[in-house]
Amino acid sequence: MSVTAERISTEGRRLVLHGVPWAHYETLLDMFAERGVRMAFDRGTLELMTPLPIHERYKSLFTRMIETLADELDVDYFSLGSTTFSSRALERGVEPDACFLIASAGRVADWRSYDPAADPPPDLAVEIDVTSDSRRRLGIYAALKVPEAWRFDGTELVVWTLQGEQYVSAPHSPTFPTAAIGRLAQFVRDYRSGTDRTWIKAFRRWVREDVAPRGEG
Repeated sequence: MSVTAERISTEGRRLVLHGVPWAHYETLLDMFAERGVRMAFDRGTLELMTPLPIHERYKSLFTRMIETLADELDVDYFSLGSTTFSSRALERGVEPDACFLIASAGRVADWRSYDPAADPPPDLAVEIDVTSDSRRRLGIYAALKVPEAWRFDGTELVVWTLQGEQYVSAPHSPTFPTAAIGRLAQFVRDYRSGTDRTWIKAFRRWVREDVAPRGEG
């Protein structure tokens, strides 16, 4: 066995290893389960990341936005955070920045017994790319049959939808079709002052005044 490391130029703390056996990936998942190291595995290529504060802030804001959209539009959901989703058969695994069961929420009777290996994959995954590039992980999401993925790079929000075995960019989110993608990105991009409480109040007001009425129509 020969493991090689890839030199990555990035603002975040990130390491990519090649030639890693699946068994080693599983061992590392157990070793770092409580240490804040996130991993993605794609048929021998292992990516390890430790998020920076700015990454975690954007992750928190997008989680709040999606939960608020669902609440205001009466959409059922389970928030699964950065749950590890993996498949030994596919030799792939990933931990989204945030993810949600939405269309599949009704298929989970008790969230306390949710099993990523047996229950439905997330309907929506979010990747924050302010310190790294998540596009290499799209193949993992596609193999795991995640219908929708959002990618935010600090400026632009791109929505990817699964078409067959690959993702294509979409003009709107299939989960929240009346919410303008550009406006969602703007709410996060332009947040410079105030607190999360005032920010989410402004976002909720926009959803009620602009997004929800169009959805009802």
